[in-house]
Amino acid sequence: MEKTNYLEENDQLNQLSMNILVHAGNARDHLVQSLESLEAMNFSKAKAEVKAARQEVVIAHGLQTDTLQLEASGEQIRYSTLFCHAQDTLMTSQSEILIGEHLIRLFETFSKK
Repeated sequence: MEKTNYLEENDQLNQLSMNILVHAGNARDHLVQSLESLEAMNFSKAKAEVKAARQEVVIAHGLQTDTLQLEASGEQIRYSTLFCHAQDTLMTSQSEILIGEHLIRLFETFSKK
């Protein structure tokens, strides 16, 4: 592989990783806003923020999936600590959102009793 091609591929993977991190980070920010709204018993805002978090995760997940499909089709993707970190951040965001969605439903149920 030529040095120029390697640098271009390296730059592309780094850019992709950063885009995943940005969207996963945005998702976590929305989730924090959702939980703060939940603490204030503002269920409509909590739901809106968790929905916004979910939308950010969908974008980040799409970026990740596109990359993984390349590798599944036979194109070798080099190991990247940054890409690994982006995937970890995305996975954490997804888990936190799932828990946040359950907390909203629980708090709403308890507030009605």
